[in-house]
Amino acid sequence: MTRPPRRKSSLHRLSPTDPASQPPEREDEAAATTTPPVPASPAVSAPAPQAAASAGDRRKYRHKVSFYQDEDDTARVRAAIQNTFPTEGPRSLSEFINQAVMAEVRRLEERYNDGEPWPGVGARELPQGRPMGR
Repeated sequence: MTRPPRRKSSLHRLSPTDPASQPPEREDEAAATTTPPVPASPAVSAPAPQAAASAGDRRKYRHKVSFYQDEDDTARVRAAIQNTFPTEGPRSLSEFINQAVMAEVRRLEERYNDGEPWPGVGARELPQGRPMGR
């Protein structure tokens, strides 16, 4: 039994990162859709190439960090956010956790490093796996 020929996508020549690879529009399509182009907002546009960014630089997207926590503790955190966001500020779990973690980091830097930030430590540089004796 022979296979049918593969169909090519109409998008096969397009590149999401190279606008120069976009094929020219057909005149009949351009006439049918005469909406002016919308300029990209600064938050959506691609960042300019830079040298290696330091830990203090802001990124387009924040870095995701995961950790393990007991379910009861997680429920308490969510309850604290839900019951205090009008007066305390954090409106999301990420914002709440980030503020709490950074407050603890500042406390440790004050106590052990004369209030100065420590140099950053990369991913996979901390000990991994289950701690000994647990």
